[in-house]
Amino acid sequence: MVVRRGLVAEAGEAWRTALVSAGFRKRSGDVFTRQVAADVLGWLGLNRAVSRGDGLLEVNPVVGVRHQVLERVVADLLGERFHEYIPPTVSVHLGYVMPGGRYRPWLFGGDVPVGDVAAEMVGAIVACGLPFMDDRASLSAVVESMSDGRSGVAEQLAFRRPVGYLLLGEPGRAREEVRASLARLGEREDLAAQRFRGFASALERRLADAC
Repeated sequence: MVVRRGLVAEAGEAWRTALVSAGFRKRSGDVFTRQVAADVLGWLGLNRAVSRGDGLLEVNPVVGVRHQVLERVVADLLGERFHEYIPPTVSVHLGYVMPGGRYRPWLFGGDVPVGDVAAEMVGAIVACGLPFMDDRASLSAVVESMSDGRSGVAEQLAFRRPVGYLLLGEPGRAREEVRASLARLGEREDLAAQRFRGFASALERRLADAC
């Protein structure tokens, strides 16, 4: 059973309106941002599931922050184009920063009106997601969050932690992070491994130039 026709558009308009009223900026897809500090964006992504089998639309919010200076350095070291708001530097499912700390989806299309579900979801984002963003409004807080084992995607953090330490003026820790990641790669020769080795070489050159 698929979601009823028009449900996704109706729900999307309901949460877009509520989020914009709460100070978020709509980006492409279901990504929203808000300015937290001069170089830090609060980040929100709404993951959808439309094939549950019960005709309901499931939405799982992910909250995070994006440190723009750090992300520019990562893009430069990778030789890639800087994206204005993707990906977040650190992120976590909203349910894990809510009371109870567990997975918490919102379901649209049931007995509760769509607008009421959207209002409840956005209320939780404001109450629990905004403090998560505001608490990571500095580079040091972002780097600490990257190291706590609870925020972010491991494969992405391998690039971002050493850059964070570089920007904090801790080149020794940056080298330690890169070399530990290289050791974990072992003999891998897949594209992801080659990409990280290229990044590591570029970062080692940047660290050498800084000495």
